Amino acid sequence: MTMTLEMVRELEEYVRWKQGRGWVYQLLIDFLGNPPSLSLIALWQKHMVNREEAVLTQEGQKLKDYLSEMMPKQFTQVCEVERAEYHRLFEGIRPIVPSLCESDYRSILSKNSVDFTLDISNMYAQSSIVFNKLHHEQDDHISIELEFMAVLGERMSDDIRLRTSQQLLIDTQIQFLEQHVMKWVPSLADVLCKQAQTPVYRSLGYIIQEFLPYDIAMLRSWRAELD
Repeated sequence: MTMTLEMVRELEEYVRWKQGRGWVYQLLIDFLGNPPSLSLIALWQKHMVNREEAVLTQEGQKLKDYLSEMMPKQFTQVCEVERAEYHRLFEGIRPIVPSLCESDYRSILSKNSVDFTLDISNMYAQSSIVFNKLHHEQDDHISIELEFMAVLGERMSDDIRLRTSQQLLIDTQIQFLEQHVMKWVPSLADVLCKQAQTPVYRSLGYIIQEFLPYDIAMLRSWRAELD
């Protein structure tokens, strides 16, 4: 069968998405998991400059441009500014975002106490994933939830897996996005877009807004291809 131009473009889009989504999740994990360090700023400048697949969204391209123009002598100042912003947003006496844990965040949104940790922990266990929590994070902390998605995505990229295994991995990701991540992280992104005062954390908000709907749409499309 001769592939049409549309089919080629669709295949290229799948490849681009599968190569880049892990990088987007890792970017979010790194900067939302802990205050950014000097080495992290330098590392992500290198990633953004040297790895085209790390840029999957329009806002990601803007962040790449910002980091690419940064000189090494500016790293220390940028790091101090972004660390202070992390503290203001998430850690201060009156933080803009009081918690980066799903149960806490959704309790604030609904004004009712909710606890999703058992359901989340069960999903991790069913996927045979155990996290090395360096800072004793809760299972519903944003960095752990996003790492879960990143790990499943890495497994899905293993082309030698059987079709049924691929389908299960995709189904688990869609379920986790629909039942957990998409229920609160987009709201967090809105807060970052409106409240963040530094280039990195403002960009993270817009990257989330672009990336999550795109990621779940591509997962659904890829799942349909496997039927």
